[in-house]
Order: sequence, then structure tokens, then C-alpha cells
Amino acid sequence: MDIAGLVYKISDAALAIDYGRKGFAIRGKAEEGRISYETGISLALSAFRDVSNFQFASTNDPQAIILIEYTFINQELQFCDEADTDSKNSLTEAIQRFVWKAGEPRQYNKFPYQR
Repeated sequence: MDIAGLVYKISDAALAIDYGRKGFAIRGKAEEGRISYETGISLALSAFRDVSNFQFASTNDPQAIILIEYTFINQELQFCDEADTDSKNSLTEAIQRFVWKAGEPRQYNKFPYQR
């Protein structure tokens, strides 16, 4: 699978996880929510496993792994509940750590390879 496919896969995973979380809170949707949550976790693990397999590791391209992690964290932040300030702060801090290099100003809303 190419990197674009992995980014798509990780975005789907984050969406399924979010749908599952919301399903847990709705009466009568707990089972559907659990299935969606488990599917999302499975997709995310599969994407992380795919990106770390020999195909990408042999090219010595750590940007593929960074891009997948960055995409997942960014999606989690997008779906984060507004009232959950601890999670929002934690995810925002994680994203800032991805896009900052020593000696450069922080650039937000850009993938690390787009500087």
C-alpha cells in the first residue's frame, strides 16, 4: 500500500473510533458503537503495522511513519469534544511537537514535509 492509502486508512480509523465513542453514549447504540470502536482500533493498528513493515523501513523513509502518526493525532483532535480541554490540550501539544524543528519557527497546519 502506498503512503496516500495509509493516510486514507488512518483517517477512516479515526472516524470509526470517534463514531464508536459517540455510540457508547447513546441508548440502544452501545453494541454498534463498540463494533465501530473496535473496527477503528483494528484499522489504526493495521495502518501502523503496514507503515512499519519492510516496504517502508527498507527505504529509510521515516516521514511515512511520522505522517501516519501526525494524521491520526490530527484526526483525533478534530473529533475531540469541545468540553474535553485536557484531551484537546494534550493533542494540540503533540501536534506542535511534530511540526517544530530546533532553530525554526513553529509552523502550524502543515505536514512536516511541506516546509
